[in-house]
Amino acid sequence: MDESDSDVEDFFNIFQTLLIGHSQLTPNNNEQLLLTKLQGLVKNIKWSPTDAADLFEALLKRFESTRKDRSHLLSWMLEIMHCIEINYINPTWRCQNKKTVIELVQDETVTGEELKACLNNDKEKQLDEILEEIRQQKLDQIDGQLLDDVKDIVKAVCEALKDKDASLPNGLKKELLRLCQAVEKTGEKFRPRLTQMVSWCIMALSKTGQLIQVGTGEGKSCIVAMFAAYRARRGEKVDIMSSSSVLAERDMKEWKDFYKELNISVNCNTNKLSKDLKPCYKCQVVYGTVEEFAGDWLLHHFHRKDIFGERKFQCAIVDEVDSLMLDKGLHVVYLSSDMPALQHLNPLLAFIWATVNQYSKIGRATMGRKYPFHHVVLEKIKKGKDVDEFTILQMAEDTGLLAQGSVRDLRKNMSLLTKKTTHVTVHQLVKFFERVERRFPSCQFALHCMNEDGAIEELNKGSHTETAERQRVPLVLINGGFCQYMYPDQESVQRAAEAEIESALRFTPCDLSQDKCTCYIPGFLSDLVKSKLRVWIENAFLAQTMTTDHEYIIEQHGVVPVDYSCTGVVENNMKWTDGLQQFLEMKHGSKLSDMTAITNYMSNVGLLQKYGDQIFGISGTLGQQAETDTLQKIYKGIKTCQIPYFKRRKLFEVEGVIVDHEKEWIEKICDVVTTQSNPTLFRSQRAVLVICETISRAKDLYHALGDQVPNKKLYISNNMDNRAIFAQKLEAGEVIIATNLAGRGTDLQVSEPVKAAGGLLVVQTFLPKNARVEAQAFGRTARQGAPGSAQLIVCSSHLSELLQLLIFTQEVRSLMENILDVTPLYQNLFVRQLKLYQKRHRVEQSQVMSRMLSRILSEKSDSGIKTVKKIRDDSVAKRLASFLECDIPEIKKKEELFSQYLGILDEVYKSSNNKPDESYLSALNEFWGMWLLMKFNASEAIMDLQNKLTEDLKTARQKLRQRESPLSNLHYYTAAGNELREKGHLAQSIEMYTKTIEEDPCWAAVAYYNRAFASLTQQDRRQDPNCIYQALQDLQNALKSVELYCEQNEVTYRYSKQTSEDLGSDSVTRFDCHMKARENVWLFFKANIIEAIKKVDRARDLGGTVKVEETLVYFLVPLVHFLPLAVLSTQSLTQIHTRDPLMILKLTSHPFFDIFIELGCLESLGLTHVYTLDTLVSVGGFFSKIHRIISRAFD
Repeated sequence: MDESDSDVEDFFNIFQTLLIGHSQLTPNNNEQLLLTKLQGLVKNIKWSPTDAADLFEALLKRFESTRKDRSHLLSWMLEIMHCIEINYINPTWRCQNKKTVIELVQDETVTGEELKACLNNDKEKQLDEILEEIRQQKLDQIDGQLLDDVKDIVKAVCEALKDKDASLPNGLKKELLRLCQAVEKTGEKFRPRLTQMVSWCIMALSKTGQLIQVGTGEGKSCIVAMFAAYRARRGEKVDIMSSSSVLAERDMKEWKDFYKELNISVNCNTNKLSKDLKPCYKCQVVYGTVEEFAGDWLLHHFHRKDIFGERKFQCAIVDEVDSLMLDKGLHVVYLSSDMPALQHLNPLLAFIWATVNQYSKIGRATMGRKYPFHHVVLEKIKKGKDVDEFTILQMAEDTGLLAQGSVRDLRKNMSLLTKKTTHVTVHQLVKFFERVERRFPSCQFALHCMNEDGAIEELNKGSHTETAERQRVPLVLINGGFCQYMYPDQESVQRAAEAEIESALRFTPCDLSQDKCTCYIPGFLSDLVKSKLRVWIENAFLAQTMTTDHEYIIEQHGVVPVDYSCTGVVENNMKWTDGLQQFLEMKHGSKLSDMTAITNYMSNVGLLQKYGDQIFGISGTLGQQAETDTLQKIYKGIKTCQIPYFKRRKLFEVEGVIVDHEKEWIEKICDVVTTQSNPTLFRSQRAVLVICETISRAKDLYHALGDQVPNKKLYISNNMDNRAIFAQKLEAGEVIIATNLAGRGTDLQVSEPVKAAGGLLVVQTFLPKNARVEAQAFGRTARQGAPGSAQLIVCSSHLSELLQLLIFTQEVRSLMENILDVTPLYQNLFVRQLKLYQKRHRVEQSQVMSRMLSRILSEKSDSGIKTVKKIRDDSVAKRLASFLECDIPEIKKKEELFSQYLGILDEVYKSSNNKPDESYLSALNEFWGMWLLMKFNASEAIMDLQNKLTEDLKTARQKLRQRESPLSNLHYYTAAGNELREKGHLAQSIEMYTKTIEEDPCWAAVAYYNRAFASLTQQDRRQDPNCIYQALQDLQNALKSVELYCEQNEVTYRYSKQTSEDLGSDSVTRFDCHMKARENVWLFFKANIIEAIKKVDRARDLGGTVKVEETLVYFLVPLVHFLPLAVLSTQSLTQIHTRDPLMILKLTSHPFFDIFIELGCLESLGLTHVYTLDTLVSVGGFFSKIHRIISRAFD
């Protein structure tokens, strides 16, 4: 009989048995659960179907031979299966007695408890086993001789550690022995494991850099400390870079005693004041973050603060090396540079934001702002016809759109138009546009309206033929005489927005109109605006699509980016560039920051390359071949190696699932979490970690779980106090809902009952951006030989459109294949047969079930999650190629140019005896920053860029030597004038203030003000009438200029407030407080000028002089306005003393600081001092005044 005949016979035997025994079936579903666990062996632990079927049969036989009560069969089998699952037992596994799991089950001399004990028991790997695994790893780039040397060193040290009197010859053996002894004496007083010693040896024996993959939870910090100590004992300086300041500070504190034991100085560069940095870098070993190392390097080389001293880049040890070198390789650190001129861009950014928010998407089309019907027609006709608006309005009157006599009235008062078109209907507009098309054949319109369902309908479809010369303009007609342009794509929307913005833009100096909606920008910024306007508009549209608790969060200190796709970290010191930050601030009514130009920077790649081939990195996830190849192409000379786990890893990865709709996705996650956090027939409660892509989705899941999971916590922001989450081990039934913040670097400890139940379950609720992020999340469980499991549960609607289409195609194919698939029938038959088996046992039943099970398990499921992961991994490889071909060359070009600029700064400092004028230095830095913004082109060759920069900087320096601004920036002259005034050169300072005024009188408020008082001070009490008259003129002109500043502040406020999100009309936002403070500061300045005008005017009238009293600009505001700030500062002394950057950032972002900060902004525009006047009148001066008046009268 062949196999097919046997299957048919089995089927009929089973069917007959089912008919007889149907009434005896048990009501529970444990049989299906057992089948699922058997399938899990094949899918997740790589059992073959035959082996799994043999295990099932062996379990049946063991139960029959050792127990009589078959009602406990399922609970017993599930318990054993659970034990196999959580200990990740595969068919090749062998216990200490060298028996496989099937052999153990078959051995009736082994009791049930002994069986479970054997499955749970695992010993640490031996040295030979570890080294052999290294040789077999794909990442291994270690030659055989080096591994032989490792074996010799580790073996000798292990023997010496057992014998306290043993001694070893000088060299690596003695060095490793000393380090191991120091570890044992300090900290937690443990002996380094074999895997840690092997890792140390590989790095110590490597002449060039080495990247090592060490499993999560395997003690990376110990390896790092031991290797750092070894290099420090050789006389080198060692920099240890962590992925966060929290980890850097934690590791430094944990290993401080270890370094002390070895007489090695150690420190951490995070949360340090400037004065504390130099002592920090004198230490042999410095822990910190890449951002801190890069920032301190910039302080040393760009701001010329002596921080590093003689410290060189000798050895870098990078923790979580893949994250810092790949995911954040292009992250750039820069120190903020004061560039007051960019404050002038705020009105323009506000207008851009208001403009883009007038566009709304309906269906596939985008509609723009509303226009009166005649404006639309006039704009179209004016391109070639001599027609005015009253011609169009007359046509409207002739077609009945306007009542008779309307045009006559409108010629007198155009504001009546809105009233006259109140009752105009869409139907009337259609007739009007038809008339326009007949009179002007070149004007053709595709007319639409919005129906009752909110959909767009075309009104004159098919009535026109389009040609290249006669393009139809799509319009939506609205009752009341209005029209909206329709745009088919984003490109046309951006062009329209750009045209509208340009029409409202004016560059000064120019005549100022009475229109309060115009944006005035200083002329010297015109090139910047023209080159960047399109980018700013694109970012405004991008800001519309970004959402809170996804890409960013709203904190007390403003809009803060979130690295949601990689680490989940809230990046408090990061800001988006090119206007994006400001658009988001306007969107949420936050305090408005000024744009900045980057004048200094250091990327992660650039910093690490300074260490040459002495980069040593450790990570739990170096990634796949493409990623390690990329690292080796960027960082020359480094090699890779993967260190095995010191115990067999017991991670049971449940097959991932993709759910179509978000509601089902939430239900599926809640079902998995509640099932695992509650006890079952075969195990007690487990602990669960749910990792979400965004803060928003974490909150949604937290609320969805509700009362189903009473013991749950949120871990979604590093700005929150999360100590309670890590204070104690996770107990049974506890659930943490988190973002990627709980991924890389998080050490979650679980209690022994949780370990016994299967350990921590990690549920990742999204498809990570790469396999490394996924592995880091799954690395939170199954640590140090403990059991654990993980599963991906993905919602297809959260994926890209390409992946969604792929999943849909696969589902359709699977549906077609499943029509003829009999596997579900066999599964049902197996479950029913197993239920019957528990009622009345027959030997042939177990054989039939085993054969049937082998067939069921042989069916290969086409997992959608595997397909999606493969597409993801392929796209990662493409991104890495782009990373190498485009991103890295661009960042290298920028850093070479910055290095060239630093060379110029060296010359500047040397030629000025290290004391260049502040205005000179500021202007040069500003020129360099603007050069980068406007002239850097990534496609140009680096030699061409360097030559261009050399010539441009040469010209800029020549201009500065002649006291000319290389950017024609009027604020430069004001600053230079202030420096000359401080040195007592009043005449020269007046010349500089005059240059400011000549450059652009519109914005010369401070220059006019300063010139007036410099002139009055210069002549002191011998001021002649001309001096008084000129001072009066300057103060009056200063007043006019201040009014422009106030007007443009009002423009910023008005346009920003038009579209603030979720703001009631009566609510006072952080933006309101900030703009009010800015307004008040300018009003105080205005009041000071008005008071000065009165005093000077009185002196002129009475023929007297004025006495000038000078105070710092901070005395411009009455002291009463600083009282709340003083109270707040007193109350916050504790926070200030902690030196916690976040606390200080929140404190200085309080509204009470706004006045103080705005005064600083005014100071940066050149108003360093304010003046008060007293009028001094003498009898002689009074009669001299009378004499001049009489003389003029007679003349």
